[in-house]
Amino acid sequence: MPASGGPAMTEATANEHPLEPIFHPRSIAIAGVPRDNSTRQRSGFLASLMDHGYHEERPLYPVNPNADTIAGLRAYPSVRDIEGPVDHVISSVPASITPQLVEDSIAKGVRSIHFYTAGFAEIGDPDLVRMQQDVIGRATEAGIRVFGPNCMGLYVPAERITFQGDFPTEPGNVMVISQSGGNSMDIVHGLARRGVRFSRAVSFGNGEDVDAADLFDYAASDPTSEYVVAYLESSARGRATFEALRRCGYAKPTIVLKGGMTDAGGRAANSHTGSLAGSREVFEAMCRQAGVALAESMEELHDLLIGVTTNTRLVRGERALLLGGGGGFSVLAADAIARTGLDLPPLDEETTARLRELMPVAGNSIRNPIDASHLAGDRAESYRTLLEIGAHARDLDVLLVMAGGPPDFAPRPKEEQADLDYAREREERRRRRDRRAIEQLIELQESSHHPVVALRRARTGSAEQIDDEVLADAYAHGLGVFPTVERAARTVAQLLRWRRRREGLPELF
Repeated sequence: MPASGGPAMTEATANEHPLEPIFHPRSIAIAGVPRDNSTRQRSGFLASLMDHGYHEERPLYPVNPNADTIAGLRAYPSVRDIEGPVDHVISSVPASITPQLVEDSIAKGVRSIHFYTAGFAEIGDPDLVRMQQDVIGRATEAGIRVFGPNCMGLYVPAERITFQGDFPTEPGNVMVISQSGGNSMDIVHGLARRGVRFSRAVSFGNGEDVDAADLFDYAASDPTSEYVVAYLESSARGRATFEALRRCGYAKPTIVLKGGMTDAGGRAANSHTGSLAGSREVFEAMCRQAGVALAESMEELHDLLIGVTTNTRLVRGERALLLGGGGGFSVLAADAIARTGLDLPPLDEETTARLRELMPVAGNSIRNPIDASHLAGDRAESYRTLLEIGAHARDLDVLLVMAGGPPDFAPRPKEEQADLDYAREREERRRRRDRRAIEQLIELQESSHHPVVALRRARTGSAEQIDDEVLADAYAHGLGVFPTVERAARTVAQLLRWRRRREGLPELF
């Protein structure tokens, strides 16, 4: 794969996947760009591609028969009228105009078309179903690969291709496959905030041509995609999808979230992308045989990806030590951890003795979980010692540690301006505290006998979050950070079950 800014791939090599050239277009045309686009806000695809700088390296052609220039770029009446080669077309025109767009693209020698255009099979009208089949069939018969209809298309950061201007520009190693455009954005935005970067993301919508089977097959052999996450609703090619998913699941960690697993969800999937969701039992069996993880929610998909791409994946057993939090919180946390299948075993005698020396009896607990609400002497130094003791305790598999702590309350001033200053200072103290806590856990991870997992104590009604740059730093150092005790413990337990289900398959994590 060429680096960002390198030459576009034009000829397939003998061992290259058939989809590979599509991710490296020499130029892109966008059909249906509004004429009045002076602010670059009225056409999402044009604005997003320009925000990522695609037009600075390769030709980008707006197509509108009633405009000469759009957003500073020369506009063309049709794809056929563009002078240079066009590899990829994004269609934002109404469904009724797509037959002519396909004919123009065939005449131009276009390699791929992305139909953002909706209003086809997902409506349920038999005439529109036939129209979709006719339009896509005409394109594919001419050798054009089609994404959609009714999808967001391609995000390839190394090539500066995107369908959202606020996606990360730096390439990474995670591929996203999504039948839903909205869910593809949720996956990229949510994981990017936690430090993840992406090789590709593909929203394929109705999947009349390029579908889940094609994309899993591609992901299995793509060297830039080391991990794969997917949101699916269904596939008309069930056997091909299973075989491709199995190839992908055998080759690299793959996580799938399936929509339409209930009757209500199945009806919603059918109206969304024209998909028939299929049997939950069949899909679960398919995932087990393919060695992939099946997420139950978008939250689980995010957490599993964080778990398998950080040192959290190194956990080899259920014995956990929870460190931090007050007495009542520790009780609830212990219940939450136990419900996931993890264990909080008694600590060994040597560790217990060291803890007894460090902490006064009143207000603390040296059992597991460890309640370190009250530490003697220099609190920062005592807490550092406490972490070190926990990191070297025997007969444990994972250390779960609170990242950050309760606000350091101060009297609230009465004056309005002083009150604003107080709020800003309090927020800044919280940011500094979170950063110090994460940096401390990154250092601890290097010397710990067990994988370290950071977690955040959820407070009812609180909107506090660890800053994106702190999360990204933690992720870059392999430290898994989770918003709550429940989500951290659940992720560890799921990774353990996933590994057991993969027994006999290639070891991937």
